[in-house]
Amino acid sequence: MKNAIVLLIDRLQASFLGPYGNTWIDTPSFNRLAAESALFEFAFTDSTDLSMVYRSMWAGLHAMSDPRPIPGLAEVALASGVRTVLITDEPQVADHPLASGFSEKHLVPTPPVASAAEDIVETQMARLLSSALDWLQDATASSDSARRPFLLWIHSKGMQAPWDAPFDLRQAFADEDDPEPPDFLQPPCRWVAQDEDPDELLGIQHAYAGQISLLDACLEVFLEACRTTQADDQTLLLLASPRGYPLGEHGRIGPVDASLYGESLHVPCLVRYPDLRHAMQRCHPLVQPSDWYATLLDWFSLPRPSQSHWGNVLGHFLDGQIEPDRACAVSTACRALRTAVWLLLSNDDEASHELFAKPDDRWEINEVSDRCRDLIPELILLLDEFERATRSINPPQFSAIPQSIASNDR
Repeated sequence: MKNAIVLLIDRLQASFLGPYGNTWIDTPSFNRLAAESALFEFAFTDSTDLSMVYRSMWAGLHAMSDPRPIPGLAEVALASGVRTVLITDEPQVADHPLASGFSEKHLVPTPPVASAAEDIVETQMARLLSSALDWLQDATASSDSARRPFLLWIHSKGMQAPWDAPFDLRQAFADEDDPEPPDFLQPPCRWVAQDEDPDELLGIQHAYAGQISLLDACLEVFLEACRTTQADDQTLLLLASPRGYPLGEHGRIGPVDASLYGESLHVPCLVRYPDLRHAMQRCHPLVQPSDWYATLLDWFSLPRPSQSHWGNVLGHFLDGQIEPDRACAVSTACRALRTAVWLLLSNDDEASHELFAKPDDRWEINEVSDRCRDLIPELILLLDEFERATRSINPPQFSAIPQSIASNDR
């Protein structure tokens, strides 16, 4: 009997986790999970709008696509006998139209926060995961014959919620000569001032790192408890984030606008199979949220709705059966095209473009459109083709990437 747990942590930057190369924040729980999982290096969300990302994850429609009536993942699973449960502290997720397919929904309240927590157990993350564990332990306590397969979907506000980690977790990152970390609780959301004090930016990053440490500690408790349940050897675990969080890169702290730089689009994605196949495998092809939808349908052997053609099974990436060479994202003001060697950002009015060489320019520091003007029209054609494909009712078909833009050796 197959089960699945999906743990989504909103606004989680992949670059702040040890498995994705971070060296200054200790994340032992993420490290252990990565050692047991397949890790997708280039998970690329398709929107910074949470509702649109959830449409991708729950209906297999890319964020660029036009709305169309498609049975949601939970509805399809429930119709096939899978117990579908949503536990979240985000009302926007609980109220999403496609959330109606869950047989159980639990909205964990977010109480007002006046000060940092004294202890980790008092934090919002701990409360949410404790609620999920209560459900999981009750659901798996009965005998196999009495249990049904389940899909447990957990969505945490994550870094979108108050930053309530005990203050000493922030302080742990400050060197002796650094100023005291800031004591704010609400996630910062503002532009970086031209005369911004670098110490202030550093303090914000230390505060975010404190939340990462909190998350890692809560994850340890959650994973250990999962391992003790009767269903652990039958349960797939997918951990990811729907979108990232700017922390001063490109002049932005928090989601001040609809820009589509890597700090907002590059998200973690780890999949642990119950038999630990693909453990420690790092997968480099570009993956997107609709691929999680296809993966869960495949895991439960569920029929795919005829109107949904988007998304690939993550296991097929791992087996080398498919290697997508492009991914796209969209916001209210911008479109983004990511290939193996380029990231193109195109404003909706097509008046300006930004271009970055990948994967070398990991943080998108060197904007090269002025030096590569001849590439922009070809990349725009790929972007337009991708968007047309998302709006078609037919399975997507793409032209091969021209040799002229298949490499950034110039």
